Amino acid sequence: MRASSSRSPSIVSIPDSDGSDYKPIADSPTGRTSVKRKRISVTTSSTSTVKRANGKGTTKSEVVDIEDTAGPSVTRDHGSEYHAVDEIVKYQKDLLDWFESCRETRGMPWRKRYDPELSMEEKGQRAYEIWVSEVMLQQTQVATVIAYWKRWIEKWPTIADLAKADVEEVNAMWRGLGYYRRARSLLAGAKTVMSKSKYQGRLPDDPAVMEKEIDGVGRYTAGAICSMAYGVRTPIVDGNIHRLLTRLLAVHAPQTSPSTIKFLWTSAETLVNELPEEKGIAGDWNQALMELGSQVCKPVSPDCGSCPLRKECKAYSELSKPPPTPQEPICTLCAPIPLSPNTDKIPSVTIFPMRKEKKVSRSEEESVLVLEWKGESDEDRKWLFVKRPEKGLLAGLFEPPTSPVPTSSSPSKCLDASLISLQDYLEFSAGMGTHRYVSSIPHIFSHINMTYHIHHSVIPSPTPPPILASAPRSTVWLTRDEVDHANVGTGVKKVWAEVYGSWGSFDLDNIPKAKKLKKGNSSAKKKKPLEEVVKNGKIVKKVMMPAMPTRKVKEVI
Repeated sequence: MRASSSRSPSIVSIPDSDGSDYKPIADSPTGRTSVKRKRISVTTSSTSTVKRANGKGTTKSEVVDIEDTAGPSVTRDHGSEYHAVDEIVKYQKDLLDWFESCRETRGMPWRKRYDPELSMEEKGQRAYEIWVSEVMLQQTQVATVIAYWKRWIEKWPTIADLAKADVEEVNAMWRGLGYYRRARSLLAGAKTVMSKSKYQGRLPDDPAVMEKEIDGVGRYTAGAICSMAYGVRTPIVDGNIHRLLTRLLAVHAPQTSPSTIKFLWTSAETLVNELPEEKGIAGDWNQALMELGSQVCKPVSPDCGSCPLRKECKAYSELSKPPPTPQEPICTLCAPIPLSPNTDKIPSVTIFPMRKEKKVSRSEEESVLVLEWKGESDEDRKWLFVKRPEKGLLAGLFEPPTSPVPTSSSPSKCLDASLISLQDYLEFSAGMGTHRYVSSIPHIFSHINMTYHIHHSVIPSPTPPPILASAPRSTVWLTRDEVDHANVGTGVKKVWAEVYGSWGSFDLDNIPKAKKLKKGNSSAKKKKPLEEVVKNGKIVKKVMMPAMPTRKVKEVI
């Protein structure tokens, strides 16, 4: 980050952002697995077609996941006792030994051994370090987080130091991680801890209190911090452990249903309670589960051969044999598993966990006006930026004036919407300056398919139009250097690239031009212009058709 003593901290750059709500996930990549499953065609509105059975006509179809259909399946009759953790308890030491062998492999600086001899103040420092790492690891992989974590701790080595920061400094340090709402929750939590004497300058050592009273801390994060830093015997269930337990216990149930979540947390708690009475062992156990889920029991292509709990894994067992004959009561948690015909075995352990129902993203469109002021010299140039609200999508980021518009609005209507909205921010009239339509581009958020309709407007005048005191949001004219370092999101950089060629560029000459064809290339020849003549007062264009090729006919003797 380039520093400047004259620059306001409110315009420090954050290259990547999305202000939507985040959900803690593990460091392993998530999403649709690539494991091959049997796929069948069903009647849909797709453009592909298949012949009907009677051979008459066709019907539209598409290829879908087998779990989307009511095809062949097996109920896997089993009792509720089938999902007990008893077998895993017998081999907990095997997992702990395995974790000990790979504890340092990934070089995570916040992963330290629990030391019961530390003072509560020292344990509180460990809690702070773990807290920062856990928040960063939400939606971000370990390899990326390590460098960010080191820079963060160097700048704010203690929770007291962080509490003295402001949100713009925190956002700047967070740049590149995205989902910057996480950074604001760290700052808010630090201020909460340091503003109340009951916390004694450290995070609470009770996971229930931490979850209830510290901003942005949920049950998983509270459990992770308290078990690893304070040695509290408490369970955790993150994305990795969720996947791992559903496979170890062969649970095929809706992932987000309350009954599934309750069952997994109860199972995790039982496993922690069954651990030997050793100080700090719960933290090691929780980390071992996360490491196993992250590095071995992956969403795609799990490495079952190197899993220390393979023999106790019910999903692995079901590859060769169905669950045992059920005892009472019958399991009411699981749903049937779609299977290939003529088999009662699962096709892969990746059938667990049950696939999530994909949420449909909504479509939105916005008109973006890149407004440029030009003074008397080429160096007198500024650009108007508006700060978004502190809550919601892209919270707290700067952007060119942006207005929502109806779907499929024409460029002229988009410009009208922008110019009308602009009058709320500036002493401005629609007749001022020149305006040009640039392009319309897509930008994908996690839950929104956005389309930006871009216009570039230039206002030549001795001074920039004054910003109204009644402007609904913080509005500023920024110089080149300030724009280059502005706290903006990826979408704004894409918009800017459409206008000026790339982010950080300010000259229209930098817009990439079409590639010139090399000399000698036959396709480089210019097409002859259409011949225009006037007939009866009308212009008629004569299109000169190329001569038809001739073919020599071989003489027959």
